[in-house]
Amino acid sequence: MSQNIKFTPTFVQTKNVREFDTLMKGLMIGKGGSGEGDERLACVSGRAGRGKTRTTQTWAARNGCAYIETVSVWSELDFLKKLCLELGVRQISHRRGPCFDAIIDVMLSNPNRPVFIDEIERFGQRYLEIIRDLAKITGGIIVLIGEEELPHLMKQNRRVWSRTYRAMEFEPVSPSDIVTYVAQTTTLPLGAKATEVMHKASGGDLRIVRRDTINLVHAVNSLKRTGEVDAELAGIACKCGLRG
Repeated sequence: MSQNIKFTPTFVQTKNVREFDTLMKGLMIGKGGSGEGDERLACVSGRAGRGKTRTTQTWAARNGCAYIETVSVWSELDFLKKLCLELGVRQISHRRGPCFDAIIDVMLSNPNRPVFIDEIERFGQRYLEIIRDLAKITGGIIVLIGEEELPHLMKQNRRVWSRTYRAMEFEPVSPSDIVTYVAQTTTLPLGAKATEVMHKASGGDLRIVRRDTINLVHAVNSLKRTGEVDAELAGIACKCGLRG
């Protein structure tokens, strides 16, 4: 009797992850990799589902960085208070000015500790101005994460864009990314046709690859299949995903 295959959540080094690592290494050089000393903003964008948040959260956690994911109902004060909390400010004010000053103090004390801010594009230019001021005064690293509209929003503000070291777009997952993901999370080997089926069904989104991989494990175990995953099994997994 064959042993059931298990899905093990794993942070997989896709092409996007490797590109993000390169971006962060450039920022961490100390002067944004430019020699000018003030290009320490970065833009990480892409369609939802391509792994931006998981990648940045994992990098931040592994490197002791500050990370906040914005909430649509936040005011400017809410945003500043949350940033204070993540940066370890002990006494957080209920006024914007003191919160801003407290953030400045912490960032000045450690300008090489990156700050990640996710989904900032929902708030528009006013929040970008606050972030620009933080970057300008402290020389600290701030990485903004958002969907496709984020780089366009930043380009509209010359003072923000001129301080941006690099804009990186999370690209659609590749067939080789899918082979690697399935192998590392399940140990299942994917055949070429199965890879093609899963790649087409994913629409380039890693989130869908994850869902279909879990369904693939269920299908393999239910049908007691062994060996290389073929197109039929991949098709079953992807159809299960479409049914929810």
